[in-house]
Amino acid sequence: MATVDLAAALLGDFSNQLETAFGPTFGWIIGHLIIIGMVGILIQSFRKTNLLRKNFEISSAKVTNFIGYSIAIIFQYQIFIAFSFPVSGAIITAVTSTLLWKWTFDILTPTDV
Repeated sequence: MATVDLAAALLGDFSNQLETAFGPTFGWIIGHLIIIGMVGILIQSFRKTNLLRKNFEISSAKVTNFIGYSIAIIFQYQIFIAFSFPVSGAIITAVTSTLLWKWTFDILTPTDV
């Protein structure tokens, strides 16, 4: 009977490191406990969405902005990689320039406050 190894599919190389550190049996158990813990956290977060939305002041506009800025970071990263930036330099430049765009947009956009 073959053992199902979801940890190898979901955790990738980290699963191999767990098996190397703790042996195949305990590495399998610890890997699956990590996955169960992550699923538990996700389920608990979804059960408390109204509380999280209220306390963190999450609105659809903020989610839309987050998605837009994330797309801008990914797009700029691809451009900087095309210009032969090193990976760390491309990430840092994309994030900082997107944060500059965000700051400029927030400062120059009138609000009703």
